[in-house]
Amino acid sequence: MARKSAPKSSNPGSSKSATRLAKSPSRSVRKPPKPALPPGRLRLDLRNFVPYRITTLAALVRRELATIYRKDPGLNEPEWKVMTTLAHFGPLPSGEIGHYVTLDRVAVSRALARLIALGLATRMPNANDQRMFTVDLTPRAARLYDRMSAQALAIEETILAALDQDEVRDLLRLLDKVESCFRSPADRRRLLLMRALEALPPATGSAGKRARRGARSAP
Repeated sequence: MARKSAPKSSNPGSSKSATRLAKSPSRSVRKPPKPALPPGRLRLDLRNFVPYRITTLAALVRRELATIYRKDPGLNEPEWKVMTTLAHFGPLPSGEIGHYVTLDRVAVSRALARLIALGLATRMPNANDQRMFTVDLTPRAARLYDRMSAQALAIEETILAALDQDEVRDLLRLLDKVESCFRSPADRRRLLLMRALEALPPATGSAGKRARRGARSAP
């Protein structure tokens, strides 16, 4: 018995379209998910990883502070730190500068030598210890530091602009708690020494200078 032939389609392109649809994948198919990390791999949630956030903030603040001293008077960060120490706690024996900054002896020595070369610090014999010198800022350096202090305060205002007074107090309290997790015995001695000197009256006259020398020699 002869087979009946299928009726021809009235649309000559319909069979080709049907073939293309049959071959093409469905558009609703989703891409496979990304493979999971191999066993033993670990990634940090950087947005909420506290050390990463702190170091990022520190880098931003340091970059902004560098605009104060990098061009005028042309200092680097260790030199700025030594200058700040002398501005707040000088005159100091050269060997005691390291008690106030997180710098090693070599960095302090290099920074101090450059400040002296730039005419920003003076060096005089130390009557109590011939192995050291007494160092202090020059009058020109003191004037420069007044200007840089005003600029530093403006940067602080930018940092704290979005906080109210209670939030500022909370921020300082929390920073102190976080810092205490990493302070070495030398760091703690430095903090106590700085607080003791800040509590003393300004070193004007022989009585004030004797009081400051006594605070420095305290254990």
